[in-house]
Amino acid sequence: MTTALSNILFDARARVYSLNNAYWLAQAAHIAYQDKATIQSALGKLGLNCFEFMSQRDTEGYIAANEEIMIVAFRGTEPTHLRDLLADAKFNKVRGPWGVVHRGFLHAFELVKRDLFEGIHRLRDKTHPQSIWCTGHSLGGALAVVAAAHLLMEGHTVNGLYTFGQPRVGDEMFATESARRLVGQYFRFVNNNDTVTRVAPRALGYAHTGEVRYIDTGGKVQSDIGFWDRFLERVKGRMEDLLKPGTDGLKDHGMHRYLAHLTNAVKPSV
Repeated sequence: MTTALSNILFDARARVYSLNNAYWLAQAAHIAYQDKATIQSALGKLGLNCFEFMSQRDTEGYIAANEEIMIVAFRGTEPTHLRDLLADAKFNKVRGPWGVVHRGFLHAFELVKRDLFEGIHRLRDKTHPQSIWCTGHSLGGALAVVAAAHLLMEGHTVNGLYTFGQPRVGDEMFATESARRLVGQYFRFVNNNDTVTRVAPRALGYAHTGEVRYIDTGGKVQSDIGFWDRFLERVKGRMEDLLKPGTDGLKDHGMHRYLAHLTNAVKPSV
């Protein structure tokens, strides 16, 4: 079953990786940075006419739906804010779903948790429930991971979780369980030297999960890249201080860059 979004089809019931779905979820993550009115207008043009905005303190996002799909998207944040949020990562671990997660991410999600579940309840077609898709960039990607975990814990089916420039969220147990419960559905995009994807530190017990989709220096999306190939790609960029403004790693972090690469990737199929 597919739903037309522009002239590219979104596979509403996909159980494996979909480049088209990645493109549209990248658009959804990009749109999340706009104000409420602009978000609603942009989503309407994509055929997502049902809309709920989530905003509590520094956490913002939205739920958008039509008769077949429901997208949950979270807004990211400035790298300086993310750096502050991750400060003292060693001491900010807290018990979350399936394991230990960073306290800052869990707290940010909990601000809108009630809005999320109430919004889904209002927009859900009780007769023919839409498939649910979670996405976000940077901090928004971390929030999407935490949201997907809570949705699964509450009995919802999450058809897809696609994140862009996402930092590490939790410990090995959380990563392992996330991968098990979202096998074939969780895809984590990393653009070349994006430094944000390397925090919170592995040395402090944090681990990544999800299937990596690595965007190389030529803008090509790689699905199977070895350690040395990845290393050689990364050293082509300037490796400077983590999260330092103006570095190659932060330039690669921009959501507009992820969207541009995915737009180019789907062009042959348009």
